[in-house]
Amino acid sequence: MPTTVTKYKAAALTSEPCWFDLEAGVQKTIKYIEEASQNGCRLVAFPEVWMPGYPYWMWKVTYQQSLPMLKKYRENSLAVDSEEMRRIRRAARDNSIYVSMGFSEIDHATLYLAQVLISPTGDILNHRRKIKPTHVEKLVYGDGSGDTFKSVTETEIGRLGQLNCWENMNPFLKSMNVAEGEQIHIAAWPIYPGKETLKYPDPATNVADPASDLVTPAYAIETGTWTLAPFQRLSVEGLKANTPEGVEPETDPSTYNGHARIYKPDGTLVAKPDKDFDGLLYVDIDLNESHLTKALADFGGHYMRPDLIRLLVDTRRKELITEADPDGSLATYSTRKRLNLDLPLDANKPRDGGAVGVAKQSEAAKQPQEYGGKL
Repeated sequence: MPTTVTKYKAAALTSEPCWFDLEAGVQKTIKYIEEASQNGCRLVAFPEVWMPGYPYWMWKVTYQQSLPMLKKYRENSLAVDSEEMRRIRRAARDNSIYVSMGFSEIDHATLYLAQVLISPTGDILNHRRKIKPTHVEKLVYGDGSGDTFKSVTETEIGRLGQLNCWENMNPFLKSMNVAEGEQIHIAAWPIYPGKETLKYPDPATNVADPASDLVTPAYAIETGTWTLAPFQRLSVEGLKANTPEGVEPETDPSTYNGHARIYKPDGTLVAKPDKDFDGLLYVDIDLNESHLTKALADFGGHYMRPDLIRLLVDTRRKELITEADPDGSLATYSTRKRLNLDLPLDANKPRDGGAVGVAKQSEAAKQPQEYGGKL
């Protein structure tokens, strides 16, 4: 879809998730979609794993302490092909707005740090999963696959990209996005303590301030994009909800708050909340603002040398078991089709998953298989 709208209003959310409560999270998400639309926005951006909140407790607790919260977290994670997601998609459609949303996705027995880009017609234009959970996140989430990590989607409001947390400082992902002509970027972040909590030898990169004030504007500068950085927040009640039984909770949540940002393509800061602000940050986007930044240094065009250095991107999905025909042709698989994201929003009967395309498909491969298309 070519860009037809170059000037519009957008919003980035900084708010507290509905911890461990999927239904409440859906309702709060729809509320902010409606609010952004009522205030004239064409785009609203939610933080990383907005539903059911970021499991920051994994950075603080022991294995045994984590288990009750981990179980509850999994039970309240969001499936893509679910009525909860369809309600959010309908809200985007009913309010004629693009929605970039981060969520803990449950797909059978594995969780993923996922993002979707929903169109004003309720279609999921992009469904992606963080390629590698960070450090202790590996105890909660799995890796994204080859067909779920691409970031940039061409829309009527520009080429829009999405990344989660430290993906925003991954030079390979930035290189891929800028090469695809990205114009607007959603740098989605979780709950994050401030630099005043830093204790050696924990690296100085592992707090909120570098994410807000270094990584995010660097992304804007290096790619020449409008960069929206939604962040989660915490309250006293949220601290209690994220503290295991028998452990004294923190009493001051202020270090976790006030980190959302919005930057222009030249890295100029245009929106920053106070510590006690909870809600939507607004910005008037003009895609033409990126012309001069890219005229000086377009790393996806005239300021790059692909004859000398270039990126290899592999978007194939690799399965634990892949079907083969007698002549040696191999089945191919699509996460998008298996999760029914290619079907209309209100389709009456979603199809079952399966191997969804083959070089030369066998009769067996044409049927849904537990080991082929279903994971």
